[in-house]
Amino acid sequence: MKRLFTMHTCAIVLLSAVSLGAGAADGASQPIATSTVSSQLAATMSALADRSDEVWNRRDAAGMTALYAPDATTTIGSPIRLKGQAEILAHFTKSFASLPEGMTHRTVVKRIETVGDLLAIDSAVSIEVPDGAQGKRVVREFFTFALVRPKAGGWEFVAVRATPLGAAPRANG
Repeated sequence: MKRLFTMHTCAIVLLSAVSLGAGAADGASQPIATSTVSSQLAATMSALADRSDEVWNRRDAAGMTALYAPDATTTIGSPIRLKGQAEILAHFTKSFASLPEGMTHRTVVKRIETVGDLLAIDSAVSIEVPDGAQGKRVVREFFTFALVRPKAGGWEFVAVRATPLGAAPRANG
């Protein structure tokens, strides 16, 4: 069970870094700190987060990989370090195959800043499972930092760092 959560966490963290979703944990929207970016750019980054959540929730490894630059790097916690699209694809392919049915990824963009031609994005990522009462229960949370750059027709993740928050859930809990 611990390995399952580690793999889910890695996939989540990757996505959380990759995704820049919208919506707070309680379902309410929270404003993004956008002191250095326009509201239009903030909306674009929220749409990118929504897209990454959507792709993750479909378990689409190729779709996730397409969100990353060819030379992208990602770290999920301390054990998972990936470089390039081939490693990212292999990771998501393996990770998605072991995710339990109903597990979802949700990203909330917290802050966006410009850094030269890049955007630095802080986000909160939650991995959720059905709670048995038609709702969701958070099983893992991550702080994700991502560097995103423009590309023809959109944006791509250059670097994603997902840091798990709190202790990993126990197999019997």
